[in-house]
Amino acid sequence: MPEINEQRLVEQAQSEPQAFAALYDHYVARIFKYVYRQVLDEAVAQDITAVTFEKALRHIRRYEAQGSSFAAWLYRIAHNELMSYYRRQKFLLPLKWLGWTEGRGAETAVVQREQQSQLHQALAQLSAKDRDIIHLRYFEELDSEEVAEILGCSTQNVYVRLHRALGRLRQQLEMKGDWRLETGDY
Repeated sequence: MPEINEQRLVEQAQSEPQAFAALYDHYVARIFKYVYRQVLDEAVAQDITAVTFEKALRHIRRYEAQGSSFAAWLYRIAHNELMSYYRRQKFLLPLKWLGWTEGRGAETAVVQREQQSQLHQALAQLSAKDRDIIHLRYFEELDSEEVAEILGCSTQNVYVRLHRALGRLRQQLEMKGDWRLETGDY
C-alpha cells in the first residue's frame, strides 16, 4: 500500500467531496476485509463497506483528527455498522479462519486445521465484545490506541478488556483439549 499524506487528503476532501476518492481507494480493501471476516458473506460485506464510506463522505466535514488516524475513524464507522447489522439479524456470526497454507506438509496442515477449528469454536463461545477486541487487535493488527478509538474507550480500558477476553479464550481452549494460548504484548 503506497504511503499517502492522509491529513492533506482529508483536508482536501473536506472542501472538495470529489477528493474523497483518493481516501476511498486507499482504505476500501482494508475496511472490506475487516467486515468480511466478521460476516463471512461477500454481498453483506460489500453493503456494510459501502454504507461505511457513504457515512464517512457525508460526515467528512465534521472529522477532526484529535490524535487518531482517519483509518481508526473509518474502522469505528464500520464497527458501528457491523453492530447494527448484528442487531438486525439477531445473531452473531463467528470469525472464519484461513485453511491450508502453501509449503506445509499434510500432517502439519491437519494439525493446524484442527487447532484453527478449536480456536474458531472457542471464539464462537465468547461474547461479541470479546471477539471484537481480539479481532481488532490481533487479526486487524491495530495498535491499542486505534482499538480504543474504534471502541470508544481509553487505551487502559483496551488493555484490561483484552486481558480478560484472552483469559476467557484461554479457558475455552483449555476446555476443548491440550491447547495453550501464547500471548505476548498487547
